[in-house]
Amino acid sequence: MDLRNITRFTYETSTFQGWRLSLRRRGYQFTAYFADADYGGEEEALQAALGARERLFAELAAHPDDPKSVIKTFQAK
Repeated sequence: MDLRNITRFTYETSTFQGWRLSLRRRGYQFTAYFADADYGGEEEALQAALGARERLFAELAAHPDDPKSVIKTFQAK
């Protein structure tokens, strides 16, 4: 499974357990967190992160000259 731009967070000293989607395009950073508790488990949170990544990649491909607007739109969701 391709997990580029997706990282697992499991800290013993934190209540957050989940996945982080993070990428940078032309100096603009996008980061989103997908908590296991919010999605019903580790696998469900991973699937949500993968789906978000694919939607983000599709939007960036459709608007390659305007990553700022694409990233702002995704951060607002």
